[in-house]
This record gives sequence, structure tokens and C-alpha cells, in this order.
Amino acid sequence: MNKVTLEEVPAWLSLSALAAVVTLTRPSNANGVQVETLTLRAPVVREVRAADRASNSDEVQRELMLFAGLVEVGIKDLEDLKLADYRRVQAAYSYMVPDTDYSDSIPPWLSVNTDRALVTLTCPSVINGVSVDTLALRSPTVRDVRTANRDAGGDDEQRELILLAALAGAPVADLEGLKLADFNRLQAGYFRMDQEDGV
Repeated sequence: MNKVTLEEVPAWLSLSALAAVVTLTRPSNANGVQVETLTLRAPVVREVRAADRASNSDEVQRELMLFAGLVEVGIKDLEDLKLADYRRVQAAYSYMVPDTDYSDSIPPWLSVNTDRALVTLTCPSVINGVSVDTLALRSPTVRDVRTANRDAGGDDEQRELILLAALAGAPVADLEGLKLADFNRLQAGYFRMDQEDGV
């Protein structure tokens, strides 16, 4: 999906850093109650990874499981939505978790120099027991990458978590609790430092 700006947000969608409220085209059943809106919580890394593992590589099932958890309804409730309304839920998710920007221009939430990347989060998060609105990643070393490769046991997602946690000076569990949009920002910061011409 293309990068979105606030002017492009449709009238049926209300967004914040923590949630998206989708107005349905017609009332639908959610947990035994007729509703006119569905609210999606912003996903955290842990939820996305859990859906990945539980879906057995079935992309449709993965999406349904993830959305059901974020909306706090049963999968059957999502399956019973009119297709137009399900597409609204999909779009709302895309607005909350926009594509990571790896373009040539540095986004306003990222500051990079040769020693670190400073990422401004979409909303405060608890890291090392403290609520923060920015995270700094120090520049990676060969040892950092080799240690993450060794400790991940062949799991690429785990390797990335281990590496970013080491660079941020944070526990892996804290990064798993980040909003997915913020984790994507960390990835973009790392990408900038990792590239030869990224600074």
C-alpha cells in the first residue's frame, strides 16, 4: 500500500496511534451484539509473531487470526462480515502499519548519523521499565550480527529481534511489546545504518 497522509484517510475511518475505528457499511454481529463500528487496536510485534506461528503459513488464516485478536471478536464474526467491510478492516490495518520508508529521503521521525539512529515512536512505550517516546539504536558491529545469528537458531525474525534489542540496549520482550509501526521504524533506522551510503 502506498504511503498515506492524513488528508487521504477516508471518512469511514478514525485513526490514532493506538487504534483505528472502522464504520461499517451496515451493522454486523460482533460477539453476539449488532455493531456499526469495529475498533482495531494497534498491533504489537508479539501478536504478529504469534499469528505467524499459529497459521501454519496460511496467509488468509494468519490475517484472520491477527485481526480477530486486534478487534477482540471471533474469527467467525470476521468471516461473516460483508466483503466491503472486511476490506475496510484490511485498509484500517494498512493505515496503522504503513510500509516502512526505505526511500532516499529521511522521514521526520528518524535521525541518523554514523554512530546511531534515533527513532521517534508513534506513541510512548515501556523499555527497561521506563516509558519512552524515542529509541536510539547504536551502530551495529560484526560481533553484534554474529551473536544474533548464533542466538537465533536459524529463525530470521528472532535474529532481527535479538540484534535490534542489543543495539537499543533493551530486552527482546520489550521490543516484542512495541507497536508494529514503531518496530518498522526501528527496522528503517537499522537499514539506514547498515547501508554503506545510508548516512
